[in-house]
Amino acid sequence: MSKKPYAEDAGDSNETTEATLLALTTQIGLFVVARTLDSRCAAKLIKRLKKEAEAVSESGNATKPERKALEKAFETVDAALRDHDAGLLVTANAALRATDDSAKESKAQRSTQ
Repeated sequence: MSKKPYAEDAGDSNETTEATLLALTTQIGLFVVARTLDSRCAAKLIKRLKKEAEAVSESGNATKPERKALEKAFETVDAALRDHDAGLLVTANAALRATDDSAKESKAQRSTQ
């Protein structure tokens, strides 16, 4: 059995479409909003999908409406990632304040003794 060369197998090749990128981007955004996907992982996936979208666009297989929908999906995911990261910062800041407050209280109790 011999394998066909890659060029002859063009009919069976996988080619990324903007519709597929749109579906993946939308799903990643939903995962971020639902907090079922780590924001760092999501950011890396989105970065890779943006590169793939550029490649699809450069190949001439893109349509203007699909490109606009994909850009809007990227913007939506970016906003979700910013919101998620902002929430993490608020939580971390609150934890630091609580730690500072307890340290001040224990210091005040030691000075009154």
